[in-house]
Order: sequence, then C-alpha cells, then structure tokens
Amino acid sequence: MADHHAQHPFYARRAYRVITGMLGLLFAGVGVYVMTLAVVDLPLRVGVGLVIVLLGANMLWAAIQAKASWLSKLGPLP
Repeated sequence: MADHHAQHPFYARRAYRVITGMLGLLFAGVGVYVMTLAVVDLPLRVGVGLVIVLLGANMLWAAIQAKASWLSKLGPLP
C-alpha cells in the first residue's frame, strides 16, 4: 500500500496552502500599513514596506501555484 502523501511535497497540501495564503495577505497588509502610516523617514518607510509587500505577494502567489515561497526556502532557521 503506497503512501499518497509521498508524491506531494508539504507545500502542495491544502492546509499549508491556505495558511500560506492567509499569511501572505497579512504580510501584504502590514507592508501597505508600513508604507502609509509608519513614523519614520520616507525612504526607509517605502523601502521596508515594499519588501514586506513583496514577500506577502510571493507567499500568496506560491499558495495559489502550490509552490514553495521564498520565506519557506530560508528555513530551518536556528
């Protein structure tokens, strides 16, 4: 009897994709918040906000495409 999970990587499972998509939306929202309402200099605010939005968008796109996001490729971190 074959294991049906052996042919699918962890990031292709439904629960992982839903959680990754929700975290991607959260990161994108936090990035927009940082770009618009953070109380720091404009270049820093826009730069950090764009990085966070980019990571959130990548997580959302990875969840839709059933691929590993950039953040998931970093781990495991100590």
